[in-house]
Amino acid sequence: MAQISKPVRPHRSATTSTIILLTLLSPCMAQTKTTSPFTDQATGIQFQRFFGARTNFGFGIALPQTPNTSFIGQLTFPLVNRAGWGGFSLTGDMEGPLLMAAWADGAGGVVSSFRQAFDEDNDPPEVTGAFSVRPIAEATSANGSFLTYTFLCEGCLGAALGLDAAAATTAEMGWALGSRAVRNPGSSAGALAFHDTGFGDFEADLAAARSAQFDTWAALAGAPLQPAAGARAFDLAAGDGEGDSGDEGGADEGDRDGEESDDDD
Repeated sequence: MAQISKPVRPHRSATTSTIILLTLLSPCMAQTKTTSPFTDQATGIQFQRFFGARTNFGFGIALPQTPNTSFIGQLTFPLVNRAGWGGFSLTGDMEGPLLMAAWADGAGGVVSSFRQAFDEDNDPPEVTGAFSVRPIAEATSANGSFLTYTFLCEGCLGAALGLDAAAATTAEMGWALGSRAVRNPGSSAGALAFHDTGFGDFEADLAAARSAQFDTWAALAGAPLQPAAGARAFDLAAGDGEGDSGDEGGADEGDRDGEESDDDD
């Protein structure tokens, strides 16, 4: 994910300590949910949005009329006393594709980070590459109980990153949500705790996400943000999305206290 190093203003689990943002994209037992239309009231941006009624986690995506390598995204999710984080993946497989996580910095700002996982790592490393993120300040905020992060992601789509929107009308994507504090929250390299609130997959309707107004909405974005020092180069060979088969079955093992995550209502 060009990464955010500065704040933006305006289940059953066998080893909870080792299954973090990584299992985010394990297939779910419940039927995969499909995105639906959603309009952001602050900007008028029209998204195709996944929303989990149990967790109140949302992720929306908007594309150009003729899809290219960029999209506008919006993450929304609850916080617990300003703590917690939410994230998404470009495929239904955690290992390899481009990931993004976002959290509150504790002072009214939002920090986000591009990540890439290669194994069951507690904290996937921050990565950098030929992609960048530009926050849309009018629709970005964080308080003690809720976070909204709206952004233009440039150069973020393509087969090597996990999702080629120009070649697909639908795509399986993934989400994760944790309530625990991010260590060093002011940095995009902050350490992510276990996604104890839930995780799962959803199907994004990319055809319906296309809009002739995309360029107008994209013009609301600010300057690209940079990763923290030490961010790794994204491994294009690992991010090609070959592991994403669009599975609809399997164990969803990411919920709190060993309960099965089922945020599909």
